Amino acid sequence: MTVQESIEIKAPVEEIFKYLLAVENRKDYIPALEEVIMLDPLPIQEGSRYIEVAQIAGRRLKTTYQVTTLVNNRQLSARTLESVFPIRADLILADQKVVSTLQIQLDFQLNGVFKLASGIIRSIVRQQAQDILGKLKNNLESR
Repeated sequence: MTVQESIEIKAPVEEIFKYLLAVENRKDYIPALEEVIMLDPLPIQEGSRYIEVAQIAGRRLKTTYQVTTLVNNRQLSARTLESVFPIRADLILADQKVVSTLQIQLDFQLNGVFKLASGIIRSIVRQQAQDILGKLKNNLESR
């Protein structure tokens, strides 16, 4: 399954990309995120691994990610190494002179009981993608 959303942000791509790479900012735009634990030293680069700890539906979930693509001021992608369901997240930037476009694409695979609820899960993932983009826009434009 794929969910794709985008938003225009009144900020240069360089500023947005720098904000995305700063691990300490993640709690400010990812819903329910409590903590990010780096497994590899900063700065983030291709191959870097990290754990996101989130409180979801009363449960504390740990998801391990690995950065798969890092193209300066253009793209940041990661995939899960350990997760409830496999997911790949791509953040893609495009400079459009006055504003920048940030696109988020989430590719995920549902198995077992999750597959039965695929419509609901897709809707939840889409809403989270929209929430992330909205918070990023707000945080970056209010700086």
